[in-house]
Amino acid sequence: MSSPIIPVVTFLESYRGRDKIMRTASFAACLGSGLTSNSNKELSDKLLKVMGELSACRTILRLFDDLSMLAVTLGYGTGKKETDLIQRTLSVASNVVNQAFFPIEHIAWAAEKELISTTAAPWWLASLLAWIVSLTINITKCLRNMVKAQMKMMKLSSKRSNVEPFPSESIKDLRKQRNKECLSVIESVSNLGMAVHWLPGGYLWSGKLNNTAVGTLGVIASVIGLLKMTVYK
Repeated sequence: MSSPIIPVVTFLESYRGRDKIMRTASFAACLGSGLTSNSNKELSDKLLKVMGELSACRTILRLFDDLSMLAVTLGYGTGKKETDLIQRTLSVASNVVNQAFFPIEHIAWAAEKELISTTAAPWWLASLLAWIVSLTINITKCLRNMVKAQMKMMKLSSKRSNVEPFPSESIKDLRKQRNKECLSVIESVSNLGMAVHWLPGGYLWSGKLNNTAVGTLGVIASVIGLLKMTVYK
């Protein structure tokens, strides 16, 4: 009989799986720090250190993500197989922005570590803006896909009510797709909330969220990411 921990071990041994767990743990630490900031300052500070170390580790690991992203970008290309022009345009734009994010972040990291002679702050800002643009595009894509899936479900339901052949599997697949897109919207909106908070002061709610709020948004986004990799894969 196989052990129940085998699927967990397999998940942790994969790069994406471990990254999702590290991200979840990082924002859980941030949330814990916010919740204990008044009652236990020492513990709060320690949890922030844990968050910082995990975040730094993920940044270093992303130094090796360029080729993976390039494979996705080249694989999709200009989206010639995509019949939906709007979807195609959004996907190409998303791939371009995501591809640009990694070298920008690498430069920011190298500048911060004084490996190259340039100021890190503008590059960190550029990487953050790239992430914000990517999230905005993703939210637009997911909302559009949700609407399309819902419309198809309504059309199939109408056929069923008219005593026409009804593909029950299709409605099940469409419902799963809609739910996955809904989760993706919540995930991206949560990430966007954090991204705006990390912008320089003066933009919307930048710099106005406390650790509890940031941790909550991060945990929500991270848990959804885990669900998408396991339940909704």
